[in-house]
Amino acid sequence: MNNIEILDCTLRDGGHVNNSKFGYNTIVDIVSGLSRANVNYVEMGFLINGTFTKDHSSCNDVDEMSSRILAENERETKYTAMIRPDWYDISQLSEEKQKVDIIRFAFYYRDFDLMKKYAEIVRKRNYGVICNPVNIMGYSEDTLKELVARINDLQPMQLTMVDTYGSLTFDALHRIYTIIEENLNSNIKIGLHLHENKSMAMGLLNEFLNIRNKDRKVVIDASLLGMGRMPGNLCIELLVSYLNSVYGTNYNELEIYKLISKYIEPLKREHMWGYDPAYAISAQLNMHRSYAEYLLEKKVTLVDIYRVLNSIPTELRDEFHRDYIEKIILGCR
Repeated sequence: MNNIEILDCTLRDGGHVNNSKFGYNTIVDIVSGLSRANVNYVEMGFLINGTFTKDHSSCNDVDEMSSRILAENERETKYTAMIRPDWYDISQLSEEKQKVDIIRFAFYYRDFDLMKKYAEIVRKRNYGVICNPVNIMGYSEDTLKELVARINDLQPMQLTMVDTYGSLTFDALHRIYTIIEENLNSNIKIGLHLHENKSMAMGLLNEFLNIRNKDRKVVIDASLLGMGRMPGNLCIELLVSYLNSVYGTNYNELEIYKLISKYIEPLKREHMWGYDPAYAISAQLNMHRSYAEYLLEKKVTLVDIYRVLNSIPTELRDEFHRDYIEKIILGCR
């Protein structure tokens, strides 16, 4: 056993591209195809406050998500949903676990107590729990150790290293992974979620697999054709090909390419995602990508994007402050 697993996040992270409106039949086909490809985990979407139809991958409750999972297509695949505790009223969650097996929690450290409260609720309803702390690069060594200690007390299935702003470097990967590996309980998996701000996702993935503790299970997030909010994610088609050839895994690459050809390539012709230098600049500054996104929407030149992003104070970079950036833009006119 190589202790490597894959989680596909197309329907959740990719939903940033099209407001999660994939269409009901498309959602069902993607879920079924990923199961036939032997993908270990499929993330069905966000559980989030709002109004949605059956054509959306985001939902208020797992009942809606579970209706898209066809029993006859299930293999070893397990299904997850994501909750940001500050975006979701947990009272909407079904009392009884449905076909969705696991809840992943994305959270800022300030919301740890709320996340823990929600995690205890979903665990009582027999869901597995995964912790995805936002922007792992933003943690100091001491705060990261504090986080890991609190994760150990919570005892989830997995702690994911989430490179939210695409700013991870090889040195930082070694530093962060070493702290987690040395302090995290041995029965908790380590996950990795990469973005393509600097077109380094496959390189970072390869380095992670080389330095990992081979006795601990790891889970790699990826999406079809890298679909996700600009600049996108690690491409699952590259990941499965790499794992099959180097680690002898048995993912069905043809099923992956069928899904990309039928559903994702048409979406990419309609919506943009992928590398853009503006997001590389924001990643170098470990800055929320919404700053670059805002400036691109305002048709600001790349030269001015560089100047504006570098002028934003460090204390304002971790979260997007629309009022601040709007004042800068107004001041430039």
